[in-house]
Amino acid sequence: MAESIHQGHRKRMRERFLKTELNGFHAHEVLELLLFYGVPRVDTNPLAHALLERFGSLHGVLSAPPEQLRQVKGMTDSAACLIALMRAVYAYDAAEQSCGVAMESFSAICDYFTDIYRFENREVVRAAYLDRRLRLISCEVIGEGDPSASAFSVRSLIEHACAAGSNVVILAHNHPQGSAAPSDTDIAVTRQLAETLAKSGISLADHVIAGGGETVSLRSLGVFMGLD
Repeated sequence: MAESIHQGHRKRMRERFLKTELNGFHAHEVLELLLFYGVPRVDTNPLAHALLERFGSLHGVLSAPPEQLRQVKGMTDSAACLIALMRAVYAYDAAEQSCGVAMESFSAICDYFTDIYRFENREVVRAAYLDRRLRLISCEVIGEGDPSASAFSVRSLIEHACAAGSNVVILAHNHPQGSAAPSDTDIAVTRQLAETLAKSGISLADHVIAGGGETVSLRSLGVFMGLD
C-alpha cells in the first residue's frame, strides 16, 4: 500500500513538472523530484529536507561532493552520482554552447567561466583554446588543484593547443572555499606561463579565477603589463 501511495505521488509530481516545469516548486520539491531517479520506491521528501538542512540551499546541495552527500541518511550511491552528473552536464553544455563565441572582452570571458565553475566544488584548472579571432574552439580540464602546485603539465597544454589548432589560450582555475582575489603565487605562475607559452608561439590571453561568487580576469587587473 505504501509503495502504491509513493508511486501515485511520484506520478503527480512528474505530471506537474511536465506541465509547469519548475514554476511554483519550492527547493525541497525540486530535490524531491530529482531524487525520484536515484532513490527508488521510498518517500524522498524527508531526504530532500535533510539535504537542504545539511548544505543550506539547493545550490549547496548541487555543489556538494558525492562523499559528503552520501553522509546524509537515506542517500544512495545512485542519487549522489546523479547530482554529480548534473553538475558535469551543466558544465559540458555551457562549454559546448559557447564554441565559436568570441572571447574578446573581459566580461565575455568572465561570464563564460562563471557558468563553467558555477557548481564546481573541487579546485580545477581549465584551459580554453581560441582561434586567431578569439573565438572559442574548446575548453577542457587540464588538472586539479592550485596551478601554483604544478597541477598541470605545461607541455601537455602546449600539445593540446596545437592539436586544437589554437595559438591563443586562456587559463582558468577556481577557489571553491575562498575569494577570487589572485595570490602573489597566482600572479607569478601567470607571468611564468605566459613567457613559456610565448616561446612556443602561443599567447596566454588571460588567466581567470572564480571564487567567492565572482570571477576575475588577471589581465584586467594589469598582471599582463610588460608581457605583451
